[in-house]
Amino acid sequence: MRKFRNLVMIGFCLLLVACQSEELFTDAPVAAGEGNVNFTVSTPDLLHMTRAALGENSNSMRGGITNVDFAEYDLRYQLAVYRVDGEGEDVSYTQVISPQKKVVDSYQAVNYSLRLTPNRNYKFVVWADFVKQGTDTDLHYETSNFENITCIDGVDKQLNDESRDAYFATEEIAVGSNGVMKDLTLKRPFAKLRVVTTDWGVYDLEMPDNFKITYYGCKRFTNINAVTGLSEGTDLSADLTAVTEIYTGSIDKSQKDYALGYDKSENNRTLTVDYLMTDATEQTPIHFKFEALDGTSLISSHDLKTDIPIQRNWLTTVMGNILTTDAQLTISIDENFENDWIDAEEWWNPAVIVPKEPVYDESTRTYHIYTREEFAWLPDNILDMITKKDESGKSVNVTILLENDIDMSGVEWKPIYTSGEPTYTVDGQGHTLRNFSLNGKFGAVYEYQIWGITFGKYNAYTGVWGKFEGVMKNLTFENITINGLADDEVHTDVDGNPIDHSKEYAYFAGCVGYTGANYSTVAQFENVHAKHIHIKASTGLTTQNVGGLIGWIGVGGGATWLDNCSAKDIYLTGYQAGGLIGQIVGGRGVAIKNCQTENIHIRLRSRSGISGFIGQYNDGAGSKIENCVYPVHVEYIDDKNGVLTDYEPANNYYGSCSKNKDKLVITAPITLP
Repeated sequence: MRKFRNLVMIGFCLLLVACQSEELFTDAPVAAGEGNVNFTVSTPDLLHMTRAALGENSNSMRGGITNVDFAEYDLRYQLAVYRVDGEGEDVSYTQVISPQKKVVDSYQAVNYSLRLTPNRNYKFVVWADFVKQGTDTDLHYETSNFENITCIDGVDKQLNDESRDAYFATEEIAVGSNGVMKDLTLKRPFAKLRVVTTDWGVYDLEMPDNFKITYYGCKRFTNINAVTGLSEGTDLSADLTAVTEIYTGSIDKSQKDYALGYDKSENNRTLTVDYLMTDATEQTPIHFKFEALDGTSLISSHDLKTDIPIQRNWLTTVMGNILTTDAQLTISIDENFENDWIDAEEWWNPAVIVPKEPVYDESTRTYHIYTREEFAWLPDNILDMITKKDESGKSVNVTILLENDIDMSGVEWKPIYTSGEPTYTVDGQGHTLRNFSLNGKFGAVYEYQIWGITFGKYNAYTGVWGKFEGVMKNLTFENITINGLADDEVHTDVDGNPIDHSKEYAYFAGCVGYTGANYSTVAQFENVHAKHIHIKASTGLTTQNVGGLIGWIGVGGGATWLDNCSAKDIYLTGYQAGGLIGQIVGGRGVAIKNCQTENIHIRLRSRSGISGFIGQYNDGAGSKIENCVYPVHVEYIDDKNGVLTDYEPANNYYGSCSKNKDKLVITAPITLP
């Protein structure tokens, strides 16, 4: 079955008819003298699946179209039309056609016939939601006024109900004499929040069947204006005890609600899902208390005090050992909720992928990467790829070009690693590397020595690139998890064989783990960004030299710099940890220019060299921080108890500087308007 990118495609053809006396269109109230317009509304391919297959294809990562039982529900479309008068701040909308309902259960196209006055601007607004089988009346949302659509469910009717999903779109169109042909894409006015436990049924733990969620200290949106796309809400008290609205839901312990995605694994279970109205802005932070109960007996409780991001049409997942008292939780956000998605398995239960050699253009000395199979070629073949020579035998610089976004969902990633070989260039061309999961079993062995005495050996250099030397530019890393699920000592693979995670470290860890080893090394990063990064080692083990973008940078020497780079939504555990860079050895000069970080969360296992920007400088001599922006929102959390600490870095830009702090030059950023 072909996967779909758009939830609902509305193809509409506007046809102006010369003869006004013929009564051809009867579906809508019309004004005298208005012209004829035909709308054809079609549904996505996914709706053509048989009802019998829905259970087998249910997935908490997806929405109502996948998970709703169409034996119980129908999909209702409503179209309203508004005349647009004025412009800018003086614009006004007058409803000329009230919401017209069409209910489908057989997945056929839906036709709307309307009359509109030619040579005017109109705003077409479509709302689609689920109703009970055989009805067309409001179920979850009051829709009589498209400028104020509200949820009518009580607090005990909102959790774990996929039929609360809904879709809308608004489009302003100038109706002329030649007609209009246009596709309109419906999207959700909601974010979807799900809580997934990874310890269902293990260690003879009690299993819950009832849940409570209390949102607090955030904005709770209560309505949406479908005409403008804007939402309104109220600010909830930051005092948890003062919030009276407690949302409740339940599950049947004997039967999983979902069959695919994370729920395929025996010990994973989606406990709650919630559809939250959100603002039209980029992201909104929420906080909530989650309680799991067996009947009325409390099993576990988690107060998620840190900012959890939700965003319209995005999926936010809180996942971890929810039922365990000292649970470690991972919070991630997936912007691909609306788009194609390859179901991700845990990294210890990986998908099968066959690497494919990318095409090499010898004339330009360039590799072109189009697919994830081609990108998967790099870890085991990077040395051969970059050690090219010209006719005279001189080494040449090789370029790796990304021609598409690369999604590595479900793949157990092996870091790309080189050491001392010729430098090379990676040009993302504005593309994104997303959904990489890594553990600590790969990577070269690093020996930590003092005066020739070895104090530790680590499978180090962890990241999409474990070690990199060269130029990297125009690239975004997104949704990168390093050791994020290695909380237990043992898991099992697909065949039931145990996999030991107890010695998996995160050492030299970031999107790029290690770079700029010495003064002669070229390490340059331009327009490289990190979003939604989670890095930690197995419970109780060393997490060191970790950064949202780069884990460790060496001495520099004037050839190492970052320009116009950023790190956003970063979750780290350890020390020598920074939102952008974990540690810089320095001493010969490393320049950080026009860079910024935001929304940084660091769990402290030590109070050494930690900040929301750069963790630690060993030597500040010759180094510069120019026109950079440190994070406004940064949290330092005690890893033992999950409580916010009073830790403060030595400087807003770095946690500590061991030597030559006075020689580290910091130029304040330009004040933004």
